[in-house]
Amino acid sequence: MLVALALVFLALSSAARATQDVACKPDTVLAVAHGRDYTLTICGVGVVSLRGVEPPLRSANVLIRVPPGSRTNESLPFGAPDSAELVGGNNVGPDAIAYLSKFVGQRVTVVYDGYRMGDDGGRRYAYVFLRDKTFVNTEMIRLGLGYADRQGTHPRRDEFLALEMSARRSKVGVWSEKMP
Repeated sequence: MLVALALVFLALSSAARATQDVACKPDTVLAVAHGRDYTLTICGVGVVSLRGVEPPLRSANVLIRVPPGSRTNESLPFGAPDSAELVGGNNVGPDAIAYLSKFVGQRVTVVYDGYRMGDDGGRRYAYVFLRDKTFVNTEMIRLGLGYADRQGTHPRRDEFLALEMSARRSKVGVWSEKMP
């Protein structure tokens, strides 16, 4: 029994070491997540949601089902589609998190545009750039890992909508052919 407990302790401690946070260096991505938004936890900044990028509905933490024909918008989070249909037809949530996870440990630049900086839930919305000038928000849409936010207003909204149309035409990510 004692040996079994020791083995469990060793397994848990090695798992904890494997998932330890990246050292907190200023402007370094520490973690990524998704739910209502794709978010990055950035050292010295906090949790930042990618401005103008929405995860497809089924890649969010909660799937909200609304019976056909009913409009119970008060039960929906702000900006959520009003059905359980997956925009584009594919769940790219795991692919999106895998893509964003490549940036954990990397230094980024966070740019606020002055439009609706955050919300009552404490989220802050920003554009995120890598050191090589890669614009993470646009790459997410271009790769079909998210779609352009149609609810919000921000200076790059038209650019994001055009990128989404291009991703749809190219059938990438969420817009690719459905897998059986």
